[in-house]
Amino acid sequence: MSNPTLTEKAGGRKAIGFYSALACCFVLALMDKAHAEVLGLIDTLFFIYAGANVMAKRVPTNSKPEDKTNE
Repeated sequence: MSNPTLTEKAGGRKAIGFYSALACCFVLALMDKAHAEVLGLIDTLFFIYAGANVMAKRVPTNSKPEDKTNE
């Protein structure tokens, strides 16, 4: 059995992205540099990354709807 990587241990790429964004916010707050614009930018960039990852894995649905008739 192979040893899991750091990414696998943390829960995947999206989890690593979330933890790094959280760590950046925490460090900025400790340094008293956590302005609303900076935190909003970090938050927005994380959600764009996570949303793009989700959208890339979407499965297209059938364009032809099924006829549902009451019999």
